[in-house]
Amino acid sequence: MDGVELSPRIEREADKLLAQIARADSMILAAKAGARAEGFVLGLESAGALRESTIDQLYVIFDVATEERLRCLAPI
Repeated sequence: MDGVELSPRIEREADKLLAQIARADSMILAAKAGARAEGFVLGLESAGALRESTIDQLYVIFDVATEERLRCLAPI
């Protein structure tokens, strides 16, 4: 979460979601973890909890993490 200013509570939850994505041992679990993370950001966005630029950064961070994990798990 480097470069993203978050409250300690939101940062803890975001870190947990990133860890779930990284630990996913199947493509389905990785996709589910990514969807959960996206829902988390959508909730923050809907609640107006963060600035729009921060929301955009979070979407990108979770999308990149999910895509990277899916690539690692994809059959060759």
